Amino acid sequence: MPKGKSKLLTLSACVCASFIFAPNALADTERTNAKAALQIDTKNIIVSNNVVVNDNRSMTRKETLSKARMTKAQPLKQTANSVVTYQVKQGDTLTIISKQYNVSIDDLIKWNQLASADLIYVGQTLKIYPSSAAVVNENQAVETEKTASEASAIDKVIEKQLAKERMIQSGVSEKGQAIYQNVLNLAYELIGTPYVYGGNTPEGFDCSGFVRYVFFNAGLNIERKSSEDYFMKDTTIVENPVPGDVVFFKNTIKEGISHMGIYIGDGKFIHAGTDGVEISKLDYAYWKTRFVAFKRFNLIK
Repeated sequence: MPKGKSKLLTLSACVCASFIFAPNALADTERTNAKAALQIDTKNIIVSNNVVVNDNRSMTRKETLSKARMTKAQPLKQTANSVVTYQVKQGDTLTIISKQYNVSIDDLIKWNQLASADLIYVGQTLKIYPSSAAVVNENQAVETEKTASEASAIDKVIEKQLAKERMIQSGVSEKGQAIYQNVLNLAYELIGTPYVYGGNTPEGFDCSGFVRYVFFNAGLNIERKSSEDYFMKDTTIVENPVPGDVVFFKNTIKEGISHMGIYIGDGKFIHAGTDGVEISKLDYAYWKTRFVAFKRFNLIK
């Protein structure tokens, strides 16, 4: 073969070879570049648990866990529209509950549609609305202790008042008996009259309004006062009560003397209570734990 043709053939073979192997070389290069690009992108992938996969993986996880702990540690906040439910315990009064939640007694009565401001019972559930500033006081323990101290002071006032009274040991006079008979007759006629806070007419009575109405219309000229005023200023303790004498209770609507009724004998009394004017038993647990004394109006002889 001529020498020139041999060189030409060799050159052609090289060119052909370059075209044959070039795609594989380019493919290898592309795969290498793609792999490198993939490695770079992988460093910026955010996985489902918000942990960045990179050389600082442990640091990022630590920050994430720290944030999670901080979020968990934050206390839950009550919304303005949430409602607190409170179950009445032995010894509770509306005064104690109102102080504990920083609300008024009138609000408690309104929110819970209480028929009587004088009576709540153990186990009863009351609704309290934080939106009206009814937020549990962080110093509840201190407030409870303070309330207990105040209650003790009030009890001492009651005891002091009874101690200075000269106990009545006799029955009532003939004139007094006539008044008492009128009192009992009229009181029975008013059974079923609805309870109205501050009421003192047959349209509706509260406890002291009922007593005053009955005694006044039975012939005893007494002024309209609260049960506490009647206890402290207008009555005297009785050793052996008779039907027509009055009976006093403490710690119902408020601390101290807060309810009264008319004794009708046989361990019962008539009063303006939860269901209006009604007859209740003195040995009923609620009244038994709040009973203070039998007394008699000083104008009854």
